[in-house]
Amino acid sequence: MNQKSTDSDAEFTQMDLKFLKHCLGLAEEALNAGDQPFGSILVNPDNEIIAEARNRVNEKNVLAHPEIELAEWAMENLSLEERRRTKMYTTGEHCPMCAGAHSWSEIGSLYFLSSAKQLGTWLIEFGVDSEPIKFIPAEKIVKNVILKGPAKGGIVKEIKQMHKRYHRA
Repeated sequence: MNQKSTDSDAEFTQMDLKFLKHCLGLAEEALNAGDQPFGSILVNPDNEIIAEARNRVNEKNVLAHPEIELAEWAMENLSLEERRRTKMYTTGEHCPMCAGAHSWSEIGSLYFLSSAKQLGTWLIEFGVDSEPIKFIPAEKIVKNVILKGPAKGGIVKEIKQMHKRYHRA
């Protein structure tokens, strides 16, 4: 069963916010490379970043989401028990494809900066209607994953501005 926390800054510790800010840096790298601003990391129980990825759709193909890359990395490099104790931090709640990869790889937790609902609302605000998927909350797709997000405040405004820059470019 999923455990979900929503709409509260209090759910994120200072360490969580540090990791989400690291993801923002990866999203900025993606944006600077011409990709949508998404960045993700895997963190072990000792609070060490063990893998990171950014969106690489323009370099590879439309499936090159950072969450997919990290799920594959986890499958190749971590035992099942290690994956279940690992946290994924990401700038945006998973799309349906990434949510499936997260579940199949059995990564224990997902901490997301902005929600799928927020992204959908922002895209409407930006006049974008070309996304090929529906923005479905990850909780409707994943099983046995602890979900935390979205954040509030300035950190969310940062990722929103990156999306705005991408879609207005």
